Amino acid sequence: MKKSHSLSKIVSKKNEAAWPSSVKVWLERVDYDLETARAMYKAGRYLYVVFMCQQAIEKNIKAILALQGKEIKPIHNLSKLAEDADVLHELDKEAHIFIDMLSHYYLNARYKETIATLSQTIGRNEAKDYLEKTKRLILWLTQKMKPSK
Repeated sequence: MKKSHSLSKIVSKKNEAAWPSSVKVWLERVDYDLETARAMYKAGRYLYVVFMCQQAIEKNIKAILALQGKEIKPIHNLSKLAEDADVLHELDKEAHIFIDMLSHYYLNARYKETIATLSQTIGRNEAKDYLEKTKRLILWLTQKMKPSK
């Protein structure tokens, strides 16, 4: 079996040379976070699968912002970031709900007192669903990226 390639690397190969290094750095982080999510899934750390999915999408949107030459603010709300990157209006209702749910896990996953509670809501099936939806959204977001001319 061939080694799988990361989603953003597959999609971006043709545009990679045209992208500034600031964009490439964000996409490398997307790949790293997505691989970490997969590793957490294999380890049975399902809350952290969701957290790393949030991180991967956040960084993918920040790659779009970098490509657009916009300021990258230290915020983690995915809807707000997608709005800043001018892609929010293109998401369907399901994707809106999904990124809102992921934003919630970023805010809460950082606090020890909520880890046990949140962990109870994320089992193997839920983590797999989050991972699959994240892969699809990353693929879509990365395809939206067009290098500036």
